[in-house]
Amino acid sequence: MYKNLCYHTHNSFCDGKNSIEEMIQEAVNQNITALGISSHAPLKIANKWSISYENLLNYSQEIDNLRHKYRNKLHLFKSLEIDFIPSYTYSFVHFRSLLHLDYTIGSIHLVLNTKNNQLWFIDGDKKECQQNFKTIFNSNIREAITSYYNQMRKMILTQKPDIIGHLDKVVMNTAGEFFNEKESWYQEEVDKTLKVIKEAGSIIEINTRGLYKQKWHTSFPSPEILSKANKLKIPIIITSDAHHTSELLSNYEEAAIIAKECGYSHVMRFENNTFNKMKI
Repeated sequence: MYKNLCYHTHNSFCDGKNSIEEMIQEAVNQNITALGISSHAPLKIANKWSISYENLLNYSQEIDNLRHKYRNKLHLFKSLEIDFIPSYTYSFVHFRSLLHLDYTIGSIHLVLNTKNNQLWFIDGDKKECQQNFKTIFNSNIREAITSYYNQMRKMILTQKPDIIGHLDKVVMNTAGEFFNEKESWYQEEVDKTLKVIKEAGSIIEINTRGLYKQKWHTSFPSPEILSKANKLKIPIIITSDAHHTSELLSNYEEAAIIAKECGYSHVMRFENNTFNKMKI
């Protein structure tokens, strides 16, 4: 059952609030049978939310130890949510081989303006995010959003992530105030990105974090994007992007309803070292 699967979680190695073992214990309490540990991967620049490179092997070893300790309770998987910024991040292959990851989640949190080499953080405080956008992209929202999706497509083509993290999260602090998601140029960016995802064979996550944190009115990606993805037969997975034990299965039922309304009847689950379909 989809409510027994939780593949995108954070912990105290990065910006999560609980230890890995606390996340596991709560997962067991909630009858979760498959749990993915996916700290934010290190970047080559200083930040407050990703695991330090020096801590990577400790992170990996702890997951291995806990996987053995809880082997009769649930399936524990080792992952990373990996950012992609040309020149500022490590390759996905590097992390896969170094830590023997089960799967990877590819996400964009920092958008590079190639004209001035500055980075725009799309998450965090809304006012700060908007002010940074105005400064870094000179208030040109089309250039900023297009840069985001160009970077996303380059990540998919070059890094081949198994799962695409919160595909359209860039709208959270911008849409409605600076542009309308129905604008043709925005839809063209989405369509081009979905085509690349289809060609790469990646999975799109339905990420519920914006809903339960009350930062956005629907899932990432939106139902409109999910409907397009379904027509392309792009597979999906439901995730909470949990940063606390209380968030592990937050808004899963709402995500399942959205998926069904967009035409999906199956989600993906990870088992036997691969992703397979299961009914919602």
